[in-house]
Amino acid sequence: MKATSLSVLRTLRQYACLIRFYNHHNFLIVVLGALTLGEMASPADLLALYLSFNVGLYGGIYTLNAISDAEDDKCDAAKCHRPIPSGDVSVRGAAIFVAISWFFAFGSVVIWFGSMAKKLAFVYTAFIVINLLYSFVLKRVKYMRFITAATTSPLRLYMGGALAGVVVPWTAMLIAYCFMASVQSTKVRTEKGLQNEICNGWSPMVLEAICMAITAVCFLVHYPGDQLFLAAAGISVVLFLGASNANPKMAKVLVGADISDSAKKLA
Repeated sequence: MKATSLSVLRTLRQYACLIRFYNHHNFLIVVLGALTLGEMASPADLLALYLSFNVGLYGGIYTLNAISDAEDDKCDAAKCHRPIPSGDVSVRGAAIFVAISWFFAFGSVVIWFGSMAKKLAFVYTAFIVINLLYSFVLKRVKYMRFITAATTSPLRLYMGGALAGVVVPWTAMLIAYCFMASVQSTKVRTEKGLQNEICNGWSPMVLEAICMAITAVCFLVHYPGDQLFLAAAGISVVLFLGASNANPKMAKVLVGADISDSAKKLA
C-alpha cells in the first residue's frame, strides 16, 4: 500500500513538473498591466487569472511544447530528465493532460469572470494559436524563433490591462515585446553556451541591442505618462537581462534557462 501511494505521488509530481512553475514569474507581466497603468485589478481577480491562465492554459501549452520537443530533449544533457523525454510521462498521458488543463482554463474563465469571459477566451485562443505555430512550425524557421516567442508578452500585458479596465498604450506593448525577445535570446544563448554565435539566423548581441534601442525610444515617447509602469519595466529590464547576462546561474532563476554542465563551462 505504501509503495502504491509513493508511486501515485511520484506520478503526480511528474505531471506537476509539466506546468513549469519555475517559469511562472512571467505572470508579473500580467500584474504589471493590471496594477501600473492607472487603474488596479482586484487581488481576487488576479489570483483567479493566475490559476486559470498560468496553471491551466499555460500548463497545457508547456506540456504541448514538451511533446513537440521530446525527441530533441532526449539528446540535451540539461533537458533529458524532463518528464516526457525521460519516459516518466507518456506522450498519450501528456496529451490528455493538455486537454484537461485547457478545459479547466476556459471553464474557470466562464465561471469567474462573467462579462469578461468572451474577451479572455479570445485572448486564450490567441495564446494557443501562437504557441501551436511556434512549437510545430516557426521555431525552426530562420529568424522567426525569437520574433514569434516574444508575441505572447504584449498579450499578457493587454490581458492585465483588460482585467483593470484600462487600454494599454502601444509603447507599453512594444516595451513588453522587446523585453521578451531579449529574454528569449538570453535564455537560448545561455542554455547553448553561446557568446555571440548565430542562433536562428540572429546574432544574439545584435538582436538584444536592437530590442534595447527600441525599448529606450518607447520609454522616451511614453514619458511622463504611467511612471509607475515605466519604473517597474525599467527595473525588470535591469534585473532580468542584466543579472542573467552577468551570471549564467542567474539565467536559470530569472529567465528559466536549463543549463548543462558543458554550457556552464562555455558561458
